[in-house]
Amino acid sequence: MKSNPNRLIDHFFQMQKEIDRLFDDLEPSQNLTTETTHWRPPMDIYETVDSFVVKIEIAGIEPGEDVKIQLNRNVLTLKGYRQDRTALKKEHYHQAELNYGPFERSIVLPNILADDVEPAANYANGFLEIHIPKAQVNKPKDIIVQAKQELAAGVPDNPERKELDDGLEG
Repeated sequence: MKSNPNRLIDHFFQMQKEIDRLFDDLEPSQNLTTETTHWRPPMDIYETVDSFVVKIEIAGIEPGEDVKIQLNRNVLTLKGYRQDRTALKKEHYHQAELNYGPFERSIVLPNILADDVEPAANYANGFLEIHIPKAQVNKPKDIIVQAKQELAAGVPDNPERKELDDGLEG
């Protein structure tokens, strides 16, 4: 018995219609191409001798308007929104892999940031790069000794000192 090529094509188109119907029935919150879903832009975090660097790929945003960066102690939080600026409706797409809508990333950095931290951020070619200075842990600190007048021999300068002296004699 020979198979009918037209019948196979009919089955294929019937399956395609069924798949299209299934996608049409999805709730808007389940549709990955809507602007209401969160997305996670990829990032790199690395360390240099004097700072931590966070590099995040967020092409298509306006850095002064669409991104907020906040450093609270050693937690860096990035929040933003990438708008879909295309005029085409999603049903005209054959493939949609670009993400739009809100995003938020939080990074816990090691607790060795400088006390008076002054992060710097720049945006170029679709990448936001944030530099956060580290504390100078191994930098030696000079201690200045202040000279005072000598105390009279045998005369305690305060009552607590006398109690300490009495406890040592016995």
